[in-house]
Amino acid sequence: MDDKEIIAQEVTRDLGILPFIKNIVIERCASPWNEKTLIKTKKDHLAVKLFVWDDRTFLYGRIYRLFLYIYDVLNPAFCYRPRMSPDEEKEPKRRNRFSQIWSIYVDSRMERQGIDNFYDRRLRENLFIDTEKELRWESAQAVFRALWQKEAYTYPEIIGYSYDLSALQRIESPAKPVDSETDLIRFLQESSVAKHMDRISSPALKEMAHDILNFTAYHCKDAFIEARYYGISIAYHRRTFLEIIPTGGKEFFLTVLDSQSNIYRTETVTENSDVHSMQKMIKERYDRMAFQGH
Repeated sequence: MDDKEIIAQEVTRDLGILPFIKNIVIERCASPWNEKTLIKTKKDHLAVKLFVWDDRTFLYGRIYRLFLYIYDVLNPAFCYRPRMSPDEEKEPKRRNRFSQIWSIYVDSRMERQGIDNFYDRRLRENLFIDTEKELRWESAQAVFRALWQKEAYTYPEIIGYSYDLSALQRIESPAKPVDSETDLIRFLQESSVAKHMDRISSPALKEMAHDILNFTAYHCKDAFIEARYYGISIAYHRRTFLEIIPTGGKEFFLTVLDSQSNIYRTETVTENSDVHSMQKMIKERYDRMAFQGH
């Protein structure tokens, strides 16, 4: 058994769901953003397929959180009813919110249990706010706090919130108009590229991140750098090409689009990483993407 299989066995045993799972298949994926769980219900058990990023960073926590979804499915108190959920094609916005709220429920439990996790509170909050553009910033933050602090959910509750966030008590309705001046000031204060750079504590790592940004800006024509809530994004012709995501620790995540396979691939950058090989890889993928665009 490799490390992923050993961790999977340990986690299912600790969660008390091992007797209900007869088969676990683990496949690789290119990025932590692509990690997911697929389940197939058999007569008296579940068959599970995990897609796990092939990197040791937060490996235990990343596998643990995937099994928390399965724990919820198996928990009678959760009232799992998949046919009730918003349709991905007919209601993509509701479906995305539904997924965000369930993920908040999963990751808030991870924090309470003290398990290191790629999707920590800050990243999860930033992702939620980024998707709730109809809400004022203050309202989106208040909604997130209410969702994060809630200790138990049922599946029907999550579906209900995906249609109506104001169902959360003491949260104002999304209908309130946006104060553009306030939002602009807050954006400049909280989402600047410089602020994200300051989250990289190591001077050597910060210099590497600067080198990558400067290299990309110079060598990749028409690349557009912008700050997002969770990190720094570089787009090419309005499509995200590269992202730098600080962790607040002694590494940052570098995600680059491989346009040939249409997959985003992520690697953990540390002080021992070779910045020149990363720059070479970025240039090769940019050239391929630019060529495909002609």
